[in-house]
Amino acid sequence: MDWRERLAAYLRARLPSADRVDVGRVSAMPSGASNDTVALDLVVECDGVSMTLPLVLRPERRDGILAPYDVGRQFAVMRALAGTAVPAPTVLWYEPDAAAIGAPFYLMERVRGETLPLFWYGSQTPRLAAAARALATIHAVDWRAAGLSFLLPEGTAGAGLRSPLECEMPQWRARAEHLGVGGHPQLVALGQYLAEHEPTDARHAFLHGDPNPGNYLIEGDEVVAVVDWELAAIGDPRSDLGFYAALLTVFGGMPGDDGTTLLSTAYETATGRTLGDLAYYEALGLYKMMVVLAGWGGRSAGMGFFGMEAVSRRLSTLLGPRWAG
Repeated sequence: MDWRERLAAYLRARLPSADRVDVGRVSAMPSGASNDTVALDLVVECDGVSMTLPLVLRPERRDGILAPYDVGRQFAVMRALAGTAVPAPTVLWYEPDAAAIGAPFYLMERVRGETLPLFWYGSQTPRLAAAARALATIHAVDWRAAGLSFLLPEGTAGAGLRSPLECEMPQWRARAEHLGVGGHPQLVALGQYLAEHEPTDARHAFLHGDPNPGNYLIEGDEVVAVVDWELAAIGDPRSDLGFYAALLTVFGGMPGDDGTTLLSTAYETATGRTLGDLAYYEALGLYKMMVVLAGWGGRSAGMGFFGMEAVSRRLSTLLGPRWAG
């Protein structure tokens, strides 16, 4: 049987009171470059009453640009957010055993909304302001109270809490090692630079990890859902803004001077805070983008592949000419 029949059989076994459980309409969803995302209608009938539940299936990939993947971690993040002001979709079920449909997976509600374009040009817009407010809401989460301390690197909770940078970096170093590029000279040098120059006002906050506009679903001029939580972490809020600036650098957007973007400007308006050291946090975002680019197919080329020239040029602009090559 195919995966749809296997999923239906799996759910029937766990909903014994239902007279019927079937997977109805299935369609691929627009998604990012990393995740597999499938929209499906789950049809459940009980005592003559039939309900159609619009759901999203997120199976775990074996490999990809952000490997190693962990859908259980994503599920735990979204479940923890249910008690916060963050508009994350409700998660319904997690199955860690690949035997069910061929991969671990989770199911979540399907939220209707429009995605935003990756790059904003020109002036501020109400939707950009809404995305900035949503990002500020994410950063304002009391992550300890929400039960998100599991995002900290092992052994760093409590009195041993590391700096915001060192709370966030282990997962990226692990990805680099998994991809075979952990020892790349530019990656190592940039990692050392970041460790030596972390801003003194860095603070711990809950991060979305990938605040590109495609991960914000909009109705009207309001964000109704924030999706794609695989890069969630504890770190400084400016790290999210720096990752967005790095996306612009690599994929043809228009980053501003010293790490600023239209999103960072909207974020300052939303929070009433002036952001400093954005060039440093864009450099941190570029470290992450080097790892992403390695996952995109650069392992065999020793990271000499599409995007690295743009990363080097931007680092030389942000940090000085030593990074030009």
